[in-house]
Amino acid sequence: MMNEFFTFLTQNKADGGLVIFLMLFSLGIALFQTVIFSGLFNFKFSNWLFFVLCPLLVGLSFLVDNTYPFAVILFLFVSVFLFGIIGMIYSGIRSSKEEKAEREKFNRIHNIQKTPLKDKLLGFFVLVCMLAAFYWLAETENLKLLFLIIPGFILVSSIFFPSGKSKFFRMQSILPTSKVDAIAMGLVEIEGELEEIEPIISPYFNKPCIGYSYKIEKESPRDDDGRTTYSTIFSEVKTGKFKIKDETGSVTVDGEGLSYYFDRIDNQSGGKTRYTETYLKSNDYMLLIGYAESDNGNVIITKGISDNVFGVAVPRNISFRNKYKPLLDSFLATLFFISLILIYIILN
Repeated sequence: MMNEFFTFLTQNKADGGLVIFLMLFSLGIALFQTVIFSGLFNFKFSNWLFFVLCPLLVGLSFLVDNTYPFAVILFLFVSVFLFGIIGMIYSGIRSSKEEKAEREKFNRIHNIQKTPLKDKLLGFFVLVCMLAAFYWLAETENLKLLFLIIPGFILVSSIFFPSGKSKFFRMQSILPTSKVDAIAMGLVEIEGELEEIEPIISPYFNKPCIGYSYKIEKESPRDDDGRTTYSTIFSEVKTGKFKIKDETGSVTVDGEGLSYYFDRIDNQSGGKTRYTETYLKSNDYMLLIGYAESDNGNVIITKGISDNVFGVAVPRNISFRNKYKPLLDSFLATLFFISLILIYIILN
């Protein structure tokens, strides 16, 4: 079979004019080969190498036998696709290794622990269950039930597994605001100015502060409208000891584990990788919820047990939220139940 194919390629003879044309044609092939070997394989060589090598192969083949140039051109042409496919596979493997090494270096710098194996297995188990449920609904021709299952799942998760922010604002709506000189032991809400005790230095901009929220983001591909978006690859919140004071006095706060429930950017820079810092500073007026306990006869506010609400927010933002949140909740609840009724009607 190969002999027949080679005979077919060499049955036509090339003359001098045709060889010159084939040599010029090979320059186009050389352009693709240069891009493949320099871009995909990341080889270092002179840019003119293939522009000399390809025409030279065609010319030498003509000198050996005037029936060979067609076979050489075909070989060069096929090599573009062959090395292109191999190069894409190689480039993908190399990029994956480089990205993994860069990620591991990043994790070491920021002391990010690997995801525990049990968490990976749990995530895999949940994914398998979801795919199995979807397959079962498709097999039983009950995919329409997803219109009831998905809203129900969202409602149940929001009720029984609220986010830290939801828990904070829910607790804020229940707790009365205490004065510093009348703090009772237990979960408390205090409003006042912050006062620095143990300043800490922010990791990127090196700003002294009471505490900081630090975030690193990577630029994502532009959306259909050409807008640039970012995805967070690392975040950290760290707070030292500080005081919060009102007109009746001040109380010490151990800021370890404190969460920030306000949107403010104090420093930001970067291009493809963006660095953002938000600070807690002296004289910031904040509302704080934490656990008050006795420390050698002195009151100190800490996180307490791990499930306790412990965070700060801007009081004026909370006032605005408290004013309009009930209206929004009523609207969303009404919309939810109307949607369920419409879905029930459609399904039946």
